[in-house]
Amino acid sequence: MSESDHQSPDFIREFRKTRRHLPHWQAPGETHYVTFALLDRRACDLTSPGLAHIIIDALQFRHEQRYTLLDWVIMPDHVHFIVYPLMTDEGFFSLSKITGSMKGWTAHEINREMDRRVALWQDESFDRVIRSNGEYRKHAFYIWMNPVKAGLVESPRDWQWWGNGRFCRRMQRRDE
Repeated sequence: MSESDHQSPDFIREFRKTRRHLPHWQAPGETHYVTFALLDRRACDLTSPGLAHIIIDALQFRHEQRYTLLDWVIMPDHVHFIVYPLMTDEGFFSLSKITGSMKGWTAHEINREMDRRVALWQDESFDRVIRSNGEYRKHAFYIWMNPVKAGLVESPRDWQWWGNGRFCRRMQRRDE
């Protein structure tokens, strides 16, 4: 039986591996760490308030409908987030559809905001299955510390463009 005989490309019911230039794995019930970046890293600053709010709206738009958004950060030229695709009667929402929808909508809105029509995002996103609590903490800590590592702020609490996810909230409370 082929994949199309038993599931829509919008949903997954079993382990799926795809490959374009990068390999992509998705298994039902798995959490994912995702990064997508600007095609031209100098095209715009995603942390300018008008653009950052477009990305935040996209990240949060389908939260608790198609996925649970756990932790996220917007950097000047890329976005990191941890997401858990939710299940319907048809299966789990496809990670490629989740990220494709975010990238498509944000590209349209950012181009509109900047009064231009150009390709905004790199064609593929980087994604990784998170297999354990320890791996989740590692990726969430990376998200939390990314603005510090990039020299944008001295403390992660000072960065305004990060998600109020489980890990980030816990780190913020611990540091207060």
